[in-house]
Amino acid sequence: MIEVISAIVTSVIFILFMPLLKKYFSPQLIAATILCSIAFIYVGYALKENPVNAIILEVTVALIFYFIAVTGYVKNLNLIAYGIMLHGVWDILHHNGILISTNIPVYWPTFCSIIDLIWGIYFLIIFKKQKSALAPDLKIKK
Repeated sequence: MIEVISAIVTSVIFILFMPLLKKYFSPQLIAATILCSIAFIYVGYALKENPVNAIILEVTVALIFYFIAVTGYVKNLNLIAYGIMLHGVWDILHHNGILISTNIPVYWPTFCSIIDLIWGIYFLIIFKKQKSALAPDLKIKK
């Protein structure tokens, strides 16, 4: 339960700091950087006392998330937000080693999947607002 509360508090703090971060970095750069970073956290865990096949799996998946972030940054920002949420699914697959047996802290999948879901939704909202602000007025004037 503590990991759920911690994840929610961490997410809220991040969202509260976003106006400050947006003074220096664009939301799309922040989101793409987050997606790349969270993907490679599991590589770090894999390098600690795990078999080579776990390392290869985690590096491969991290590179997939990296390409999602880059493609989203260039082509469609929503892809970054969906990528962050998809990473939450990757977290769940690690829970108790059900499908993926990389040696990670027990609390991590729950903590990270909740953050990924909240941040993904947050960035979807941000990107939708940006898109609607940039969209030309297509209404027919009489």
